[in-house]
Amino acid sequence: MSIFSYFFSKVFIAVDIDAKICSVRIERSRSEKVVENLYKEIKTANHELPMEAIKLIKNYQKKYPFTYTSAISKSYNQGVFRDKQDFKNLGIDPKSSKVLYMQDWGAYIKNSAIIDNVIKFSKVGRLDFLFSPFVLIYHKIQEEITTKTSLYILQEKTSMSLFALDSYGVYFGGHYAIEGEVESLVLEEIPMAESLFGSAFSQMDKDDELDIDDTNDFDSDLLLEKLNERLLADNKEEENAKEKVDDITRISIVCDIVQNTLKDFYSNELYESKFIEEIVILDTYGISDEALAYLEGQTMIETRKITVSIVDELIALSNAQFQKGKI
Repeated sequence: MSIFSYFFSKVFIAVDIDAKICSVRIERSRSEKVVENLYKEIKTANHELPMEAIKLIKNYQKKYPFTYTSAISKSYNQGVFRDKQDFKNLGIDPKSSKVLYMQDWGAYIKNSAIIDNVIKFSKVGRLDFLFSPFVLIYHKIQEEITTKTSLYILQEKTSMSLFALDSYGVYFGGHYAIEGEVESLVLEEIPMAESLFGSAFSQMDKDDELDIDDTNDFDSDLLLEKLNERLLADNKEEENAKEKVDDITRISIVCDIVQNTLKDFYSNELYESKFIEEIVILDTYGISDEALAYLEGQTMIETRKITVSIVDELIALSNAQFQKGKI
């Protein structure tokens, strides 16, 4: 760690892209005191860094030389292991992977996945930290780990990371993309969503309809205002209905992945088979209670959720790495 960094502003920038939103969190500190906090959501497409985010990051890089950018790995070419023998049994070539050893477990990611992320962030110069989702999960829940074997799920709209552990150790971890499955199943899942959310998909109450025959006495400006209010209300109702359809569709896909993963966990000799007593969703976007109830009902495992902000966790992890003198 450079001694000069103490006298100048230090800036940590965390970036996370999920669905059509790029979340950016910026924390600037000086002399170990936080002097600026900024959070921004920017619309994006194709999971690319939007130009607005690129300009924002570059402005900070130009103004503050001690600026560090972080993101989370979203590649299926990663996982966890208990020890070096376990790592070998998983068939992972250590020469083709980056390996991080924790106290009594480790995480790995293929070098090719790291290169993909470096390229993705090349428009802002460099990516200083690429964190494993399993390290992020562990950082968030380490204070609540008990002898109860739990399956923690870091849940975003387009991906999920599963991490099974208890106070005795870790058992497995995997990352899964779910965006394509959600898009292809939305229409098929509407009847199930209707059964769970009911009136969200019913037709507009006739009492609320705007009768054009009754508008003869309206002036044109008032009529236009009324029509605009109704249009905005209809659009909002339609967006809410779609969100609920997407929510239950997404959780049904999550449920399938969880059930298939647990079947493999219980039957595969590579794993130390232990009964999963609890599922904990690390909720990044606001999963509905109905979706959680569906997951619990299908898996027959007690399910709860914890609210988490990925960019907040990235800032905390970046700070921790900086204090360790990794930069």
